[in-house]
Amino acid sequence: MEAPLKNSDSVLKAVQICVDRKINFAAYRLPHKKDFTLVVQTDADIKEVERIAEDFPTEGFLIAPFSRQSGSKTYLIRPDIVLNSAANEAALIESPSELESILHSIPVLNYATDKRHTPDTIKADYLVQINEAIRRIKAGEFEKVVLSRIKSVGGIFIPKLSLIFDTLCSLYDNAFVYLFCIKGEYWIGATFEPFVCSRGNELNTVSLAGTRAFMDANMELNNWNKKELLEQDYVTRHIEKILFDYSVTGYTQQGPYAARAGNLSHLRTDFIFSIQAAGERLPSLIQALHPTPAVCGMGSGKAMDFIRNTEKHNRDYYTGFLGPVGLDDLMQLYVNLRCMKVYDDRLVLFTGGGITLDSVPEDEWEETEIKSDTLLAVISQIS
Repeated sequence: MEAPLKNSDSVLKAVQICVDRKINFAAYRLPHKKDFTLVVQTDADIKEVERIAEDFPTEGFLIAPFSRQSGSKTYLIRPDIVLNSAANEAALIESPSELESILHSIPVLNYATDKRHTPDTIKADYLVQINEAIRRIKAGEFEKVVLSRIKSVGGIFIPKLSLIFDTLCSLYDNAFVYLFCIKGEYWIGATFEPFVCSRGNELNTVSLAGTRAFMDANMELNNWNKKELLEQDYVTRHIEKILFDYSVTGYTQQGPYAARAGNLSHLRTDFIFSIQAAGERLPSLIQALHPTPAVCGMGSGKAMDFIRNTEKHNRDYYTGFLGPVGLDDLMQLYVNLRCMKVYDDRLVLFTGGGITLDSVPEDEWEETEIKSDTLLAVISQIS
């Protein structure tokens, strides 16, 4: 006699069914939680959110790109089915075969997906881009810019996505781990950076910048250098200004301090304020916060222009934000870092780093290599 499926086993199997059938769905695990949640939309009519400030959703899984000007759109996965790996409330969980039957009854969604992808970023090209960024900073065009790169791993990974998701959950307890499919495109990642998250009557956002490999010495603030501290301070000042512009008062600011993120350490400052302090302007505040200097740069829009004219790939949902709205709490939105887009024959990883006047190009390249190890370590296990 077969052992009965545990809740987590049956929901994880449901995740893979959604993957195989290209159903619009999202699976996610919040930081420091043991259980994960599956959100399934049962048709192809996925909602596009035109402007966060004017049409902020009340329930579902929200996915926003780095920049809408790249052609990428903001989508909301409607929660027609919501399953939690630890809950026994739904009869569907008590009957895995019934759950599978429901998912198999959803029509296969055959989207015409773009199978093309940009070639990997060549190191020599990336170093040239960094040197040009430093030249522009010296010329006073902007104070900081974030340059990203891509790195691909060949292989057939779509049939293993639920396993990769489960492994990421096991390895990175303090990360927001997710897997989603929209219109036949798959993304998966483990990000350590909250964007705007709620807990009870409070909201928090985070200034996170500066990266080193994790070791005990790097958890001491005194051991970080001027470039790293300045990079983090840019983001902190940006958030302070936006909170001031939106008349958010009475907030608590904690940091900077060193925080561990998997195999890395970052400099972090937390901002905590009440939902009432943001009031009805909360959707506008969220729109104003994105993108932060941690993923774009500092300098009156010129940093964004430099990114558009320099990077040879479309960031798409990398350095955007995503997460559940109106499900676990008011919102749990995270910056989409340490992520990859999944194609039929490969994974494409996205990484990046903040360039300032004190940047050393070779060091910046090595930082992106270290960041990519967060996901590559999992892929090597699966392979």
